[in-house]
Amino acid sequence: MYHKIIAISLSLAIAISIILDSYFVLYKPLSNSVTSRSATADGNSSSTSSTASSSTSNQQNYKDGEYVGKSITTAWGNVQLKIKITDNRLTQITVLKYPNTHSHSVEINQRVLPIYRQEAVKSQSANIQQVSGATETWKGFTGSLQSALVEARQA
Repeated sequence: MYHKIIAISLSLAIAISIILDSYFVLYKPLSNSVTSRSATADGNSSSTSSTASSSTSNQQNYKDGEYVGKSITTAWGNVQLKIKITDNRLTQITVLKYPNTHSHSVEINQRVLPIYRQEAVKSQSANIQQVSGATETWKGFTGSLQSALVEARQA
């Protein structure tokens, strides 16, 4: 009888923890107070060259150099990027900070940040599509990237 009570109690505790974990991962209320967000990483950098833009009207005038974007606050943590401009082109994006306090966040960011870096270099802008399940990182990444690109334009 004593073992049954312990087994039932343990089962209930596990069920409650699964429900709470699901809530925090899937349904945690998001903060809408910050409209501009940026992403950061653990320092892993990636550089990729992109092909020339087919439309010259989309061509931006950037000054060569390295620029650090604003640290953008997301529901899961801050994101911040550093970019490198060479010959008026975005050639490298380094993620300086990204949400890494939860194992789920780390797993998602390790998967999507290389995709976001590659797509941003390819598009030469912060206008990239988000990856399903990584909306907050996307908001932070694009926000920080946009602020770095503005800085490169105004330099």
